[in-house]
Amino acid sequence: MNYDIKDILNFTKKIAVNTAKWLREVQEIRDKYEPVKWNREDVTRRVDLEAEEMILNEFLKEHYKIHYVSEERGAIRTCEKPELIVIVDPLDGSNNYVAGIPYATVSIAVAKYSKDARLSDISVGVIAEVFRSKIYYAIKGQGAYENDSNLRKVDFGKYPFILGYLNFDSYDVFKEVEKTFGPYKLRSLGSASLDIVYVAKDIAAAFIDLRSKLRNVDIASALLVLLESKGKVESLHRNILDVSILDVEKIYSIIAYSGKYYGKYKVIGEIARKIMKMKKPTSSLKTQQ
Repeated sequence: MNYDIKDILNFTKKIAVNTAKWLREVQEIRDKYEPVKWNREDVTRRVDLEAEEMILNEFLKEHYKIHYVSEERGAIRTCEKPELIVIVDPLDGSNNYVAGIPYATVSIAVAKYSKDARLSDISVGVIAEVFRSKIYYAIKGQGAYENDSNLRKVDFGKYPFILGYLNFDSYDVFKEVEKTFGPYKLRSLGSASLDIVYVAKDIAAAFIDLRSKLRNVDIASALLVLLESKGKVESLHRNILDVSILDVEKIYSIIAYSGKYYGKYKVIGEIARKIMKMKKPTSSLKTQQ
C-alpha cells in the first residue's frame, strides 16, 4: 500500500494528542503508578504500558501494517510484511508525570519499513506535551512545526540555556564548559524529547547527555524536529543517524545543538570528546561522521 505522508502525519498527531489527553485525565489515579517491571536504569509503570498499548491499538484499528518499536516492550512485528516502522516513547518524563511536574510528552516517529532502517530514515516525528495543548512535529524535508504554525523560535540573546544531565563521568565536561563560556544556565528537566525540542526552538543552545542511558526511542521524533529546524547533532560513540530503529537500541551519548547557536557552542563536542577519552577506552569513542 502507498501511504500519503501527510495522512500519516495527521493520524500520528491525532494519536499523540489523544494519548496525551488521556494521560492528563488519569494523572491523579495513583493505581496507574504501580511498577510492573524494573531494570537497572528505569522502572515501567502501569500507565506506561497502557499508553503504549493505546497507541499500538490505534494503528492496528486503521489496518496499518507496522513494525512497532516501543520503550516498554521492545519490537513487536504485527504482520508478516510490515510497511511502516512506528517508534514510540509513550510517556517521556514519567518521573515528572508521577511527581506532578508538568514536563512530559508522548513521542511517536514513523519511517518506511526496511531491513536496515535507521534514525536517518524517519519521515514523520510527533511530540505532544502531556500537560499543555502543545504539539511539535516534522516531516522530513518539509520543516518543523508547532501546533499549526512554523516552529516558534525564541530569542534568548547571548545567554541561552544549556540542558543536560550530570553523572560522575560527565561532571568534568560540564566544569570545562563553564571554563570556556563562563557561568551558564544549566537545566536538567527530565524529558529528552522536550529538551531537544527546546534546543530546536533556540531556547537552549545545546542538550548534553553523556550517561550512556538514552535509546533511539527516547530521541527519534525530536531528532527529526531538530534537524528540520536546522539544528545539529552528534554522539561521542557512533554516527547517531546510523542507529537502527528495528528494535530498542542505545545511542550512549548525544549532544544536540540549536542551529542558531551551533557556531559558538559546537566546541562542547570537542570538550566532551577530549575529557571522555581520558575516562574510557579510545575505541569506544568515535568522531561523528
